[in-house]
This record gives sequence, structure tokens and C-alpha cells, in this order.
Amino acid sequence: MAALAGAAAVLAFTVRQSGGALTTADLYLFGALLVCAAGYTEGGRLARVLPGWQVIGWALLLCLPLTLPVAAVALSVEPVEPTARAVAGLLWVAAGSQFLGLIVWYRGMAAIGIPRASQLQLAQPLLTLVWSVLLLNEQLTVAAPLTAAAVLVCIAVTQRARG
Repeated sequence: MAALAGAAAVLAFTVRQSGGALTTADLYLFGALLVCAAGYTEGGRLARVLPGWQVIGWALLLCLPLTLPVAAVALSVEPVEPTARAVAGLLWVAAGSQFLGLIVWYRGMAAIGIPRASQLQLAQPLLTLVWSVLLLNEQLTVAAPLTAAAVLVCIAVTQRARG
């Protein structure tokens, strides 16, 4: 019930921010959420029997038939001129932030369970919100911190119920 309440809070916030109706972009985001949830769940299951680096490595390898053609099309439409700084940033995001981070994430999911870890991950957008205010001087509406607080309460309830 708490997880559904948290989802309802986010949905209400999204509808309010979209001017009272969901947009096509919101539906795409929801579709991406479902695909990512399925991927995380399967990754968590695999992390019970494989080390995290193998889970993410296999996932990346299995995605190549989709990502290579999409990248080729994207590069043909929008050619790039990579600088050393841009390549270094890309390598950090790919190898450091994502690959190493997901190794730890999958290990954590295997240790505490997929449902519990998934609920904890709901705090990630809230942390992004805080950092955007602190580092980028982002201006928030009143609804953003209220929704964030509601989601945090829902996370706490789900974690307590599972413990």
C-alpha cells in the first residue's frame, strides 16, 4: 500500500507539472520505467548466482544488437567531434559511474533482496532534487519538496514493513 501511495504521489506531481494532463513524453517515461524495472529485477536475480560485473557485462553485451544500429543512426544524423575532455567524460560515465556503480548495486540487491533495494532506489530522484538545488541553484515549486517528503515516508514504511 505504501509503494502504491508513493507512486500515486509521483503521478499526481507529474500530472500537475504537465498542466493537468499526461503528455506523450510522460508515457514514454512510464514505458522506460517498466523496461528498467524488468531489467533491474532480472539483474538482481542473476546477481544471486553471478558476480555483479558479469551481470552488467552480459547485459551490455546482449544490448549491443540494439545499441549499435541506434548509435550509427544517431551519429549519421548528428555527427560529433569528440574532444579529449568529452571522451574522458564518456569513459567515466560508462566505466566508472555506471559499470562500477552497477556492480555494487547488483551485489546489494542480491544481499538485501530485489523488492527492498528497489524501494530504496526511489530515494535517488530525491537526492537529485537536493543536489540540483544546492549545486545548480534550481528553483523548486512548493509541490516538489512536498512530493519528495511523501515519497520518503512511503519508502520508510515499505522498508519497515519488509524488515
